[in-house]
Parts: sequence; C-alpha cells; structure tokens
Amino acid sequence: MVNKDWLKESERFNEVAEYYDKYRPSYPSTLIEQIVQEASLTAESRILEIGAGSGKASELFLNRGYELLCIEPGPQLAELGRQKHKEKNVRFVTSRFEHWSGPEKDFDLIFSAQAFHWVPQPEGYAKCGRLLKPGGRLALFWNFYLQGESNMEQQIAEVCAQYEVSWFNKLEEIKRRVDRTKSELSARDEFGKTEVYSYPWESRDNAESFINFLRTSNGFIGLPEAEKNELSSKLHEIIDRNGGILHRHYIATLFIAEAMNLAES
Repeated sequence: MVNKDWLKESERFNEVAEYYDKYRPSYPSTLIEQIVQEASLTAESRILEIGAGSGKASELFLNRGYELLCIEPGPQLAELGRQKHKEKNVRFVTSRFEHWSGPEKDFDLIFSAQAFHWVPQPEGYAKCGRLLKPGGRLALFWNFYLQGESNMEQQIAEVCAQYEVSWFNKLEEIKRRVDRTKSELSARDEFGKTEVYSYPWESRDNAESFINFLRTSNGFIGLPEAEKNELSSKLHEIIDRNGGILHRHYIATLFIAEAMNLAES
C-alpha cells in the first residue's frame, strides 16, 4: 500500500459532507447515558466536542439539553452542523483541534466520536488534560465495524479489501484496537484510570444505503471514478443476490478517564 498523506486523509470527509451527514451511523443512547452519569453533567456543564463533523454525536447531547462547543476542521461539515442545530445551544468552530486555543481547566467534559485518531499524539491527550477541569472527564468513542460470518458479509469484505475500502474488522482486531487505545490513555499522567464500555448493536442496509455509507470512507473517496463505479456494481450484485438486506454489526466502544489535578509546572 502506498504511504498516504495523514493530514490530507483526515480532511477528506469534508468532500462528502452531505453523504456523511445522511449515511454515517449514530451511537447507542446507553453509551451517552454512561458519559452523562460518569461526568455528572448538569445544565451548567461546559462541554467540548473534538471532530464534530455535521453533529451526529453532538445531537445526542443537544437533545438532552446540554450546551456544546464543537470543533470541526471541515468547513462544509461544520456549516451543516450549524444549520441542523441552529435552534440548539451549540457553537461550531471551524478549526483543527491542535490549532485551536481555549481556556485551560474550563471544561467538565471533552468528548470525541469517531475522530480522535485524527488528532496528533501525544499532544492531543496533553491538550485535553490542560483544558479539562480537575475531575472532568475525557470520553472517546468509536463504532467498530465487526465482520460477520455470513457468506454475504465475507464476500463484501473481500471485495472492499480488493479496493482498499475496508470497513470490517474481525473481533480479535477490534480487541487489539481497544487494548491499544486503553493503554495509550492509561499511560497519560493527565488522567486517572481508564474505564472501557462496549455496546454491540446492528443496523440494516440495502445496497444503495450501504454504498452511500462507503462513500464517506477515505478509501472510497480516494478511488478513481471508474473504480468507484466498479466497486459499487459488485456490491450491488452481492447484496441483491443475497436477499437485498445487509445486517451491519457494530461494537460501539467508550473510553472514559478522569482528569487529574496536576500541580502547576
């Protein structure tokens, strides 16, 4: 595989903002409730979101009445979020998190959904530690896409791998990714013990909605148009031949840690 430009890859989602908003999945309500409980959120809590996109995860907090400050580098994604949630108590700032300056020890909760892996480390963890109030929480969560064992899922995974559009993981790979993220966060002096929670869930897609979901992936966005058409045709054929409905399996995983009250340097 050719080495890819990390910064360019992280900004490609803005090219497909409308697809991203419509076809990216949301997150289980129980995951959000766990964050609310652990962070002891109130109506006055200061909450920062990193990599908000068009506000998919933001919505789950806004609908509960919380105020959000959302950092999103993609101007089209950020504008979608502003328009969708203009009646809510939210502000979108168009910036990369590492370039944004905010007041230290100001936030009760910082969260990031499906985005924190695009933040340079270890600077990202260190900055979150500075921005959080002592006792505040850092909550990071992802939908990990689990490859099922059905013939259709195996065929789809093989075709996606051929085009380097891989959105499925075996359970063992998900466990390795979870362990790696937990180890990274646990090693940071800015935070106390890291708690991990998992929430299995699934969705149903027809061929069109699944392909439109893939349109939001870096791999698909970067394909030449002819290869996008080839891949779409192959996926249509597989899904239609197998009954027309794909059950997509996820393991939504939450990592949450408390900010420590470190002595001033």
